[in-house]
Order: sequence, then structure tokens, then C-alpha cells
Amino acid sequence: MSSPTLAELEHDFMQAVTLNGLSPLAGERTIQALYYILRGRKTNQTLQDVHLFALYPYYRMIPRLLKEDWEKIVDALMQQGLIRLVSPPGEGRKPSYELTEAGETCAAAGRERYQLGFWFQPFAGTEVAEPLDLFWRRLHLLVQTVSHLLANDLSFQPVVQDKQVQQWVKQRLGRPEQRERWQEHLADELYRLLEPLPASVQEVVVARFSGAAQSGQTLTQLALDRREAPSYIQLQFRYGLARALDALRSESGRFPLLAELAGPSGSGERRLSDSAEQTYALLRQGFSVAEIAQRRRIKPSTVEDHLAEIALRCPEWDCSRFLSPALAERIVQASEQLGTNRLRVVKDHLGPDVSYLQIRLALARRKGGTTT
Repeated sequence: MSSPTLAELEHDFMQAVTLNGLSPLAGERTIQALYYILRGRKTNQTLQDVHLFALYPYYRMIPRLLKEDWEKIVDALMQQGLIRLVSPPGEGRKPSYELTEAGETCAAAGRERYQLGFWFQPFAGTEVAEPLDLFWRRLHLLVQTVSHLLANDLSFQPVVQDKQVQQWVKQRLGRPEQRERWQEHLADELYRLLEPLPASVQEVVVARFSGAAQSGQTLTQLALDRREAPSYIQLQFRYGLARALDALRSESGRFPLLAELAGPSGSGERRLSDSAEQTYALLRQGFSVAEIAQRRRIKPSTVEDHLAEIALRCPEWDCSRFLSPALAERIVQASEQLGTNRLRVVKDHLGPDVSYLQIRLALARRKGGTTT
């Protein structure tokens, strides 16, 4: 019997990921919702879905997932009888889906086969996934540059073309004494940083580094060598980066040099969109939704979208002038009693005295937020 091709390995892994990601959304959202989550879309709806359904490990899991590849995955699941479309009650509602019994069985088998619970452990919020790309680009270029400095070769082509990343690295290696510190201690700090990781993850991270004596391997090259799906390699790689970044933040004293990658500017990611940030500034000055809309010449509904985004991503925000603690508890209880996070269903249950905005804020703050 011949070994499975790389395409077959990728299909099997993506089937496991897709079924397990779709399961919490079944009957609540369209199939497309998971596609946006996997790609890391930053819209309010996607971020709220990630939060409401605790799908943090899936957020930005495969940022380059093509629409056509996604459609092939979904079509295959349909043809195999693992998922089926369902029409939700009510007019104008987009069709949702459900996992069949075979789909639930397949999801459980895939979860076990790929140890998804283990690899998902570091991802407890959207803020975990977002900094990883920048963290890796900076670390990769630092390792490459220091490697070439040690080899007295300054004519190398930077593996990272991002000018801001290049400037960031230059700032850390600008003076002779800085270069000497990095050349002397980087290898030791890297060893301490990667040593707690599973051996397979260490191998993936190290293999992806470029330096004076090696070119970093691509996911496809690693997948061919290891006979594993490229996206599975990517998941293990992200696990390693997330664990490393967490160690740099929680044990910075052990990593005097590398801890700089995890400082306030280390993530390079803003919590809010530019537009929501402007709304937040006016909100802190005490302006109402209507006043903010008028001042910014945007719709009140857009301001409410911003409030939902702020509630999700800024736990320090006091939203009590829009939502009392008692009402928040009532909304959450209704959602749990109904077994749904659908705004319209919760609104119909609670009646006209409760607004959609209040429901959105309550559900956004449900997992550890506060209304006081």
C-alpha cells in the first residue's frame, strides 16, 4: 500500500480541524464564519464569534487559506455525509448546518489523532495569535543577522523584507557592544527558550531559521521530510512560538536579550481598529453614541459596532452606563437557557426593553469581562 500524498495528508488534517471548528458553530452561524476565523479576519462579527464560541485556537490558524481551498474542504465534507445544511427558523435567515452522527465521530477521531487539545493549549484569546507573525519575523531576522556577524559575512540577503522589522533589528545591533552581547549570548538564550518544548516542535522551529550555514525550510519542505500535513506543521510551529513568547513575558529575567521581543512594542498589534480607537477616545470623554456619530459623521450603528469591539478587546472599559450588571446577568442567563448566542433569538425572548447593543455587550463581556 502506497504512502499518502502530501495533498491527502493535508486534506485529512484540514477535515479534522474544520469539523472540530464547525461543531460549536453548528445551527448558530453559516459555514463561512469558520473560514473568516481561520484566516483571522478582524471584523467585529468574527471577533465576537471567536469569543462567544471560545474558538481562540482557530483564530488566524491558517491566515493564507484560499477561498477555493476552503470550498473544496466543505464540498468534500458534504459529499461524505459529515455535515448537512439546515434552514434556521425565521424569515431572511441564512442557512446554517449541522454535523451528522458520522461527522461527530470523524471530528472526535481527528481531534484524538492530531492531539488538537494539546496543540491548542496556549491559545486562550485572540491576543495570543495576533503577535506571533511579527514575533517570528523579528526573531528570524535577529538569528540570521547574528549568525552572519559570527561568520564575518555582512553581504547576506535579509530573510525578512519588512523595513520596520529590519530597522528594529538594526536598533538592537547598532553599537559594537550590542553586537558583542548578542553574538555571545543569543545561542544560550535560544537554547533555554526552546528546551522545554516537545522535541518535534524544537526541530520545526530550528529548521525554519536561516543563517550563515543554512537556509530556513518551508512548511512544504518540512512536511515532505516528516510526512505530515503542512498545516499540521504550521500548528506545531505556532504552538512553539506561542509557548516561547509566553516564556519571554513571564520569565523575562531568564532572557535578558530575547525578552525585548516580548515588550510593550513586541507584539506590534493594536487592540482596536483605527476607527474604533477614535470612538473609544470620544467615549472616554463621556460622549454618547449619538454625539459620537454626529461628531465623526458615521452611523450610530457603526458606533455600536465599535462598542462591541471595545467590549471584546478592552477589558478595562467600564460599560455600565450602557449595561447594568443586573441586566448583563439576565441576558447571559437567557442565552444559556436558550442554548444560543443568536442576538435575534435572545432579543425575542427578553422583549423590547432590551436593546441589541446591550445583548452584544453582555455576551462580549461574559467570559471574564466586567460591567462595573
